[in-house]
This record gives sequence, structure tokens and C-alpha cells, in this order.
Amino acid sequence: MKDTTNSSATEENDRRLLAQTSRVEFVPYQPKRILNVHKHVDGGWLWTKYGAHPYIGCQGGCVYCYWRDEKYNMLARDPAASHLPDPFSQYIKIKTNAAELLRKELSRVQRDVINVGDYQPAEEKYGLSREMLKVCAELAFPTLVLEKSPLVLKDLDIISRINERSWACVMFSIVRGDSEGYGEIYEPNAPRIEGRFQAMKKVADSGILTGTAFMPILPYICDDDSNLQNVVRKTAENGGRFVLAAGLTMSGAQARFFLETLRKYDAALVEKYEELYGTAYSPLDTKYLGRIGLKVRDLCAKYGILDKLPVTWRHISGNWEVTQRTIHEWLDDSALRRRVPLRRDIKWWATGYRHCKKCKRRPGVMVPVDQNGEALWVCTKDHTHILDSASGMA
Repeated sequence: MKDTTNSSATEENDRRLLAQTSRVEFVPYQPKRILNVHKHVDGGWLWTKYGAHPYIGCQGGCVYCYWRDEKYNMLARDPAASHLPDPFSQYIKIKTNAAELLRKELSRVQRDVINVGDYQPAEEKYGLSREMLKVCAELAFPTLVLEKSPLVLKDLDIISRINERSWACVMFSIVRGDSEGYGEIYEPNAPRIEGRFQAMKKVADSGILTGTAFMPILPYICDDDSNLQNVVRKTAENGGRFVLAAGLTMSGAQARFFLETLRKYDAALVEKYEELYGTAYSPLDTKYLGRIGLKVRDLCAKYGILDKLPVTWRHISGNWEVTQRTIHEWLDDSALRRRVPLRRDIKWWATGYRHCKKCKRRPGVMVPVDQNGEALWVCTKDHTHILDSASGMA
């Protein structure tokens, strides 16, 4: 007998997305530039030096998305979008010259990892992500695609070409084991989680690196042990090779929108969030994220996958960049052995050079790690040497 569960869920999701798309305004325009160049590579995390995306706004409408903050969401300040209930998901600006700009700007910079693409429903109409990926393939730039949509599968041919010439990874944003009772509230217009895992399996079967961006892990909603295990287990079962876990940040308009949603569906959670965050960007309990990170690390070890993104550096231009990444990978492995999570909220290469008194030399940058929520500093020559952050004493 034919199993219609997945097909019914897909059809329901397609109908929902079609209805949502009909309420969206698309605004084509031509920006002067498209490439974002990060001052610091997020070492041990996504490893991206560049980012480029063809659309502003997101039809997925996830209520927790950090892009809702005024810092990123220019649509909130656009008078043309003020009549819409949710400009972030209903007013989408289309960068029609995205591919041309990307080719021009990438030809001027060193080769490094770039985060490219956006597979919200607008992509079916405009196809700009595919054209941008063609540029990355042409110039052999290592490419990361971070997605919630199985629509990315339509471009596996281009992504495979990038992987042959350089390096490619398709990472799926997933924070629950399934969508039931969750997606309708917190990711109202995004593709169902079940479909994302199915897409992950197809990406893995094609020989392209894939895994889960387990972020943001919503407190009291996604952080229970059962859900942590389900996400990691299903990632492994569907060919994912890693899970990157991170918590929820709260800021400005994004925090207000998220709390308003909580108030509609579970008012008791609002009080819990206010106690956990106050008015801060991240949880006031500094050990909270560390506990979650170690649980995910243990689960990844149990299911034979990594809790970090595996990357090779032979396609990166510049010896300095390669050296820094290699050091950071080594120290991340050290942190794993010592059962402490690496501090990802501090730019490790910006911490300066200090002498390690134990080594009697100046070995390099001091890298911060966490132990029970407190920062420690590790010597890059010998990771067993814990240094005082002020004096450099081991």
C-alpha cells in the first residue's frame, strides 16, 4: 500500500506557500554592490569570509529570525512596505543584477568561503540563486549554501560543479525533529522540516557535504533532551555529517516580534524568556548555552557525526588565512578532548599576542575557551597550557 503521509504533507505545504506568495509584493531593483566582506571569519563555525544574497526580506516568516532586527531589516524602515502586516515576509526586494555584481566583485578579492543563495519561493520566479552559483563555479570559490527549502535541489548540478572545482556544502536550518505543533507557529511559511531532512538525504547521496544548522535552539521549545537527540539522530540517518548548534539571540524589533508571538500561543513562556534574557542579547545564565552545546557534542559523538563544520583549506587564497583556520581547528579538537566548548562569541584572532611563560616563547594568539561559563586562554603552542588573560602566565 502506498504511503501517502509525506506526499500529503508536501501538498499541504505547497498550498500554504502558494497562498502566502499571493500576499507578497516583489520589488525588483539594482543595487550598486552585493558582496559582504566579513572583517573576521567566524572561526570554527561557518568559516565564511563573504556573503551574497539575491533577495532582501524572507517569505519564510520565521518569528525568531535575527534579520527582523532593525540592524538588518531595512524593510522595516521602507515607507512603501508600511501598509503590510509583516513587511519582513511580505515585501521582497529583488536584486535583478545579482549575478553580474557578484562576478565583478569576486574577481577583485582573494578566494575564500562564500555563503550564497536564497531559496525562498521568490527563487522559483527569478532564479537568481542559480545564476550566482554559476559565478561561484566559474571562479572556483568554495561555497556554503544555508537553507530551509528543498528547492535547493534544483541546483544540485551547479553545486556539484563547484564541489568538483573547489568545495561545496549545503547546510539545512532545522531546530525540531519534525514540524508537528511547531512549524505553524514559529516557522509559519517555511517548508516542513520533514522535507528538509529528505532533501538532506538527496544532497548527501549526490556526494556533497551536508548537515544541520541547529540554530537557534529556542529555550523551553527546542532545548529538551528528546528534541536534541531527534535532530542529531535524523541528521545522521539522512547523511548529514555534522550538526552546528547555537542559541537564540534577542534584539530590538526581532525580540519584540518573537515575544508577541509567544504571547499569542503560550503567554507563560513570555515570563520565562524575560527571566532568562532580561533585556540582554543572550541568556543571563552564561552556563545555559554551554550545557546545551555539550549535550549536542555528546549526541554527535554517539551517532558518529561532528559538532563542527569539516572544511579543507586547499582552496583558500593566502597563507595567513590558512594558518589561522588550521590553528583554530586544532584548538577546537583540543576543547573537545578537554570537554569544554570553544568560545564562539569572541573573535579569537583579535585577542592579541602574549608570551606563554611555560613555553618561554611567544607562540601566537591566545584562544578563548569556556569552562563552566568562564573564559580561559589556551597557548597555541601547547594547548594544555592555560594562561591568565592579563599576564600570559601559564
